[in-house]
Amino acid sequence: MSSAVFIPLIPSAAAPVRARKASFLAGYQRLAARLFTSRRAPAAAATAPVLTAFQEAERVRAMADDLLTTDPDFAQELYAAADRHEYEHAARA
Repeated sequence: MSSAVFIPLIPSAAAPVRARKASFLAGYQRLAARLFTSRRAPAAAATAPVLTAFQEAERVRAMADDLLTTDPDFAQELYAAADRHEYEHAARA
């Protein structure tokens, strides 16, 4: 048995694969960091007007008006929800 060590004279074929793998993993880490970092709210959302309970209820009633011919049961549910929302917020004021 010999104790000779094999030292290849040509570069390893696995070296480019390792480099691509490291590059891929680094890119994936950058992508994951961008996806999972919190972002500030868009400027348009920050300046959106605050609606009163009556205005919110009117918007829901408008949706119910649009659905009244195609889905009357759901429209009735929307009308009831708008009334409840308006009544609950009027009681707090």
